[in-house]
Amino acid sequence: MNNEKYYFPNHVINQMNIPFTVKLATRFPDDIVMEQLKVATENIDEALHQIDLDFSPFRYDSLVSKYQRGEEGPMMDSENFQSVYAQSILAEQMTDSIFTPYFAGRYDPTGLVKGWAIEKTFDEFLKPLLKDTKIEGISLNGGGDIKLATRQDSDFRWGIGIENPDDLQEIIATYYLKNGAVATSGNSKRGEHIIRMNQNQVEQVTVVSNSLVDADIWATVGISAGINKFSQMINENYLSGILIDKNHEPLNFSEGLIANAQETSL
Repeated sequence: MNNEKYYFPNHVINQMNIPFTVKLATRFPDDIVMEQLKVATENIDEALHQIDLDFSPFRYDSLVSKYQRGEEGPMMDSENFQSVYAQSILAEQMTDSIFTPYFAGRYDPTGLVKGWAIEKTFDEFLKPLLKDTKIEGISLNGGGDIKLATRQDSDFRWGIGIENPDDLQEIIATYYLKNGAVATSGNSKRGEHIIRMNQNQVEQVTVVSNSLVDADIWATVGISAGINKFSQMINENYLSGILIDKNHEPLNFSEGLIANAQETSL
């Protein structure tokens, strides 16, 4: 890490009942940089709104509701629906059906859509900003799930702190990343909302990956599967991150190997 002074201009969007933070890392927050941030934020806001309309299972006219009624249009006409469907089915297969895009027997990819939406809008509206040499890094954070990148010739790294679920003011691990994604699942902020396979005591799982969709899925699976099953999955799928269990010390893992380190520079 160098001693350059960075600024982090940002805008917050509220969509899908979630705050999304669009953030830049720059050493020169001039009017041109700020205008690029403003335009990107507006585009992301509009895109997230449309994704919410398309994938909400509570709207009669959404693509998900139409598919649930047996209509062919969503699968035939929408590339976005095709992409989400393919990734959700693959996720079910990869996780031994611990993650499932079905709820009460009906297709409902809600558990995957947020990460997919962040990744899609990040690639479309934020990545082009890295062509500006004044912009060192970009990030999009939605409800604690983060996609980030750094300009290829920059030394800048994003510092991502992982909160202690028992004390949200305490940072228990920090990842310094140039590119990638970080997803955290747990009950400290939203209460018990993930179906568990057994009475496990996993409080929080963070997964670091190149793909936010993958990170989000595996973090959720970690809560549901419990420490023993998820430990096997960590090894089999070369996962990186940290698991907090009420009955054990924090479980750190990197590329499938379980270790014990409080700070890493993945």
